[in-house]
Amino acid sequence: MTAEDYFCGTCGQENHTHKLPVRHFVVELLSGLFNFDTKLLRTLRDLFWPPGLVIREFNANKRARYVHPLRLYLFTSVLFFLFLAWTTANLENDEGPVLVVSGDLTETNDDPGLTVELENGSTVTDSMLTELSARPQVTDAMIDSMLVGIGSEPSVITRIVVRMAMNASGNSVRKEAFIARLFAAFSKLLFLLLPIFALLLYLLHRRSGYYYTEHLVFALYFHTVAFLFIGIRMLIGQFMDIGILSPAVIIFVAFYLVWAVRTVYGKPWSRSILNIFVLLFLYGILIVLGFGAAAVMGALQD
Repeated sequence: MTAEDYFCGTCGQENHTHKLPVRHFVVELLSGLFNFDTKLLRTLRDLFWPPGLVIREFNANKRARYVHPLRLYLFTSVLFFLFLAWTTANLENDEGPVLVVSGDLTETNDDPGLTVELENGSTVTDSMLTELSARPQVTDAMIDSMLVGIGSEPSVITRIVVRMAMNASGNSVRKEAFIARLFAAFSKLLFLLLPIFALLLYLLHRRSGYYYTEHLVFALYFHTVAFLFIGIRMLIGQFMDIGILSPAVIIFVAFYLVWAVRTVYGKPWSRSILNIFVLLFLYGILIVLGFGAAAVMGALQD
């Protein structure tokens, strides 16, 4: 037998190529799709009822039946941030908030668009921001000239604030591009925050017997659930006014997290609630700082 000799993997004959029927490939294709659909449906079922079951089962080496947490997280996060950027970029101009950098926080401003109130009482109006955004390139000298014109002292912080407001204003021609940069940067920062979330879980459940990687599995699946909940709320919000649903979603995500912690770590309800309160407090600070950093990065890339 020479090196060129081989055996057909289908019929076992030497030096023979067996031509497989078309239906074989169709069956293989449908089988692969069906298995994927089955794994996805089973993953979603065990992810939600009871909350955290898929995490416990995956960490118990019953992994073949579930979609890998990293794969599921990446898929849902890409869809979530694309949808979030689209919905935010399509807000009506008169829905723009009022940004108060300093001053009397009880004072309201009913003017549409985005208004920046600086520390010395001077105000950057929406029309100024719109005019800046229309320029092909906005330099620090242009911003400084505008700040001096309204009686404000230019500084690094005020320049950054003006750039952020200029991009975020409802009438800004740069708004859509800024929002895309903002959420692209935030999605990357959030992915970097995932290991910190897992680290906090590890520190709060040091005696659970789980390794750090198993806490990371929890973090990936939980963020997937959070994306799904918030994404569904945004989708419904495109068709009807459900402002009251926003706090309800936050409460539901927190409740899901408590239940998932109890399912995975087997702690009493009181201990689970306490651990989640500490976890969400610390992680919430990181989320706010990360979103702020993403906003600054998006504004400075302009």
